[in-house]
Amino acid sequence: MDESVGGIMFLAIKEILHNKTRYLLVVFTVFLISYLVFFLTSLAVGLARENRTAVDQWQAKSAVISSYSNKSLTVSTIPKEKYQSYTDDKNIAELGQMTVVSQLKDSDKKINTNIFGVDWNSFISPKLIEGRLPKNNKEVVIDNSLENDSFKMNSRVKINGSSNYFKVVGITKNNSFFAVPVIFTNMDVFRTLKYGSDKVENISGLVVKNNQKIKKAGLTQISIKDLINHIPGYNAQVLVFSFMIVAMIIITFLIISIFMYIITIQKISLYGVMRAQGIRTGRIVESLFYQIFILTILGSVLALVLIAATQLFLPKTVPFYSNWLAYGVLTLAIVVMALMGGLISIRRVVKIDPLSAIEGE
Repeated sequence: MDESVGGIMFLAIKEILHNKTRYLLVVFTVFLISYLVFFLTSLAVGLARENRTAVDQWQAKSAVISSYSNKSLTVSTIPKEKYQSYTDDKNIAELGQMTVVSQLKDSDKKINTNIFGVDWNSFISPKLIEGRLPKNNKEVVIDNSLENDSFKMNSRVKINGSSNYFKVVGITKNNSFFAVPVIFTNMDVFRTLKYGSDKVENISGLVVKNNQKIKKAGLTQISIKDLINHIPGYNAQVLVFSFMIVAMIIITFLIISIFMYIITIQKISLYGVMRAQGIRTGRIVESLFYQIFILTILGSVLALVLIAATQLFLPKTVPFYSNWLAYGVLTLAIVVMALMGGLISIRRVVKIDPLSAIEGE
């Protein structure tokens, strides 16, 4: 480390230690704001994931849905004559989707879920963490998040009030859509639940794994990103949280500006003495910014520690997801905004007249 930089850093730390109470208040304020920013980010990422994890699992390039559906999988229906020419292509998978209410046998509790009808041999078939794939129309695979509602291996599940019970024979992970967990069935079960008969051979869409282009009247091919963006409420939810996070970072700028300006005014006479002793204005300004940097880093690190602890104690039903890359970017943004806030105090420091400051004018 350069000697002058080390000297400035030492000056900044010494002043912080000399006025612990004053600077602890700044650290505590940064800590609270940073924690709130990290917490909101975790909720935003968690909710976004709950809308899309089942789609992310496909690792596909695009989806084909009906043209009238306005790019929304939830209202798309494709008749057999529109898709049957693609059924032998291993890079194209049939998908049936519907939102349902599920209920465990001997339980009055009803749970909102999604049905994904799939071909068990297709690339969108769920990857299991327990159990096996179904062998008949009376067996299903569930997402592990349903275990929070007492669903488990060998449970008997009634779907949409049907007279039949389905046995859980497999459990998958990270498969939710439209913010609710997915239950996987074969296409016959999906059609019976949605259309009343497996003889109606409609599907909701086609999932395309490669870059193949499909052009057919009545069908629209869209990217997976576009499909996700048209999940009802997804974009609105992301925008709301994004604006809240940006607002909190701007508040950091305002609060640090106010704190450091007040502290600077209180130390005018001290800065006057330093100037009279021959210490350059530049070194005083650098010391001010080192203080802001140290205080902001301390507050942010404490917030990260608490956010890690928070995750351990939150109920599993809370859509909380820690994204450390996002935390790193947000920490950098908070530090930058705090340093920008310190710019407001520079003008006051630069205009210090040693004699007037010492005399208290």
